[in-house]
Amino acid sequence: MVTMADRQGSSSLKTVEKAMRILETFSHTRPELSVGELSKELDIHKSIVSRLVNSLCRGRLLEQDPVTRKVRVGVGAFRLGSIFASRQNVVQKLLPFLGTLTARIDQSAHAVVLDGALGLVVATVESPSALRVITRVGEHRFLHATAAGKLLLAFSPPALLEAIAVTPGLTKLTPTTITEMDALQKQLAEIRETRLSWNNGESHSGVGGVAAPVLDEGGNIVAAIAAVFPMNVAGEAEQQAFAKETLEISERISELFRSDGGKRGQS
Repeated sequence: MVTMADRQGSSSLKTVEKAMRILETFSHTRPELSVGELSKELDIHKSIVSRLVNSLCRGRLLEQDPVTRKVRVGVGAFRLGSIFASRQNVVQKLLPFLGTLTARIDQSAHAVVLDGALGLVVATVESPSALRVITRVGEHRFLHATAAGKLLLAFSPPALLEAIAVTPGLTKLTPTTITEMDALQKQLAEIRETRLSWNNGESHSGVGGVAAPVLDEGGNIVAAIAAVFPMNVAGEAEQQAFAKETLEISERISELFRSDGGKRGQS
């Protein structure tokens, strides 16, 4: 049986889809459009387009010329685009270092940034070895159950830990996943001290990882650099060697970000 809530949810989704279609109509060759032009092109009633344009203008994703009434992309969309561009700039800086790390340890490496209550893989370099761990760009990772995720938690405000404990929750993914808040807080304190975070099969059984932070000139975490490996091919000595190389690479990247920050401050 379809409930009133179901109908309202479906209606809201359709409204969002129409708003997205309006935003996607603008281009470099067509930077300004009237409500009538949008209505005709999208085959959506003019009154609906007008209402959606007003909402998008209030959110500053669009703006309307007070004289011509033409609509164009607003500063809010520019802000979102600048966030994306900034992330892409981070990826471009990280990738060569990930390649160096993989070449040194013969294991896969990736970079993770904070994306709400999850970690987002933004760059990855796979090991050439047949037996390797594969991580794909765009994957989201639990913060409490991965080396990179715990590192992001350790260098973020305590409110983030409190938030993820509620949503998505400290889910038990494997027998070794830490699900007790006290135990996790203790480990985060150790991570802040050593600048190293470990994953001992906590996200996927048999998959290990070690991560180190990339910090900017203000000591804020930009990303987590992680080396990941099949635990059955890496003994204690090998894992410590992975950690040493990962930490060294993360410090080199941090120096780059601190240098860039200093240049920005002088300009």
